[in-house]
Amino acid sequence: MSVSNAPFAKACVLWECRHRHCQNPGLCTTSNPLSKPKQPGDAAAGVGKANAVKTPFSMTRSVWEEMILHCQEEKPYEACGLLSGRGGSAETIWRMENILKRPDAFAMNTRQIQKVLQKIAFRGENLVGIYHSHPTAPPVPSTEDIAHANYPEAAYLIVSLASPKPALGCYRIWGARAFSCPLQLE
Repeated sequence: MSVSNAPFAKACVLWECRHRHCQNPGLCTTSNPLSKPKQPGDAAAGVGKANAVKTPFSMTRSVWEEMILHCQEEKPYEACGLLSGRGGSAETIWRMENILKRPDAFAMNTRQIQKVLQKIAFRGENLVGIYHSHPTAPPVPSTEDIAHANYPEAAYLIVSLASPKPALGCYRIWGARAFSCPLQLE
């Protein structure tokens, strides 16, 4: 699914209901057709699940550096943001505000998401990745991360700041499973 064709309501459900204490926890349930993809095999650019996991997720070096910097600046809280580009490669980073201001969770402002998705579409780009940091944990998706991953076409990137040198995990998430995928810097 490309961002330009994505209903903004889906983005709102993904982030507005990130945690149980949000304003609308009832929206983020398995009974809500927007909370999980209907066909987990629907991956990025129409390729199958197996190919998407083997295909490296690529990003420019400047996006990589900006993402790491953003995560370091937000420490001790989790940082979060969106990545957009053409052809599945991350060319643009969109820093988002973590409205929870917590070291173990994040949520994005619904209005900010809507504005960014409109800008992405206006630029002719697609949502290709979603990132956040784990200030004290490894770069592995938590149960919460997996439960609220509603965009199987996007890569999920986790920056760990648990060690002095940041570590990055890159995943494709379908249903209740996360699959590690290779990362390529351009």
